[in-house]
Amino acid sequence: MPAAETIAPDAIPLQVTGLARHYGRLVGLAHFDLELKPGQCVALIGANGSGKSTAVRTISGLLEPTEGTVRVCGHDPHSEPDAEAARAALALVPDAPMLYDDLTVRQHLSLVALAHGVNDDGIEERIDGLLERLGLSHRADFLPAELSRGLKQKTGLACALIRPAKLLVLDEPVVGLDPPSQALLVELLLDAKASGTAILLTTHQMAFADGVADRAIVLGEGEVLDHGPWAAVRKRAAERGWLPADA
Repeated sequence: MPAAETIAPDAIPLQVTGLARHYGRLVGLAHFDLELKPGQCVALIGANGSGKSTAVRTISGLLEPTEGTVRVCGHDPHSEPDAEAARAALALVPDAPMLYDDLTVRQHLSLVALAHGVNDDGIEERIDGLLERLGLSHRADFLPAELSRGLKQKTGLACALIRPAKLLVLDEPVVGLDPPSQALLVELLLDAKASGTAILLTTHQMAFADGVADRAIVLGEGEVLDHGPWAAVRKRAAERGWLPADA
């Protein structure tokens, strides 16, 4: 049975309880709890080194937790064979796009779609539409080495959006994107939320998160400093100097 078929339609996209990640004596993340329901977006904010990327990588299964549990649609991303079902439900956009040197932009999307069982008659049209919306049509046959940082980022985003996902995880997704592209990403994420996809993202750009985040968690040295509705937490974080200088 394909992993995607093991995901219950009403499964909670993300449940995190008591999550901690240590690097030797260094605490990268501690006492982290989160529940994300369909259509919700939570933004992790804080200064560099606050634990945002550690949280994202541990939740996504890229790092093993020191303590605590992660469940993606009820499945543990750190334990096989459960991890296969978790990966089927979770689409990750890392802070540095992970692209294949010998595949074009279009081939990346086709490969991701095929790997996740999207092979219907309309897939090529959907790929064309997503490439056009992201401004990638004129670079569809380019290899990664021929792309700018921003176009590589857009390719990674397109790969995450072309496949089905209950949970979309984005680590600093607007890095390398100009303001119009950031505004477009907000539109795409709002579309994803409207379809029931839950979103977890990290960002330094508060104006970007203003457009999409429902809730926020402020991290500092691996600890949760504040959490709650986006607007209220953003205001308190600014007042208390918890935000990076470029926010």
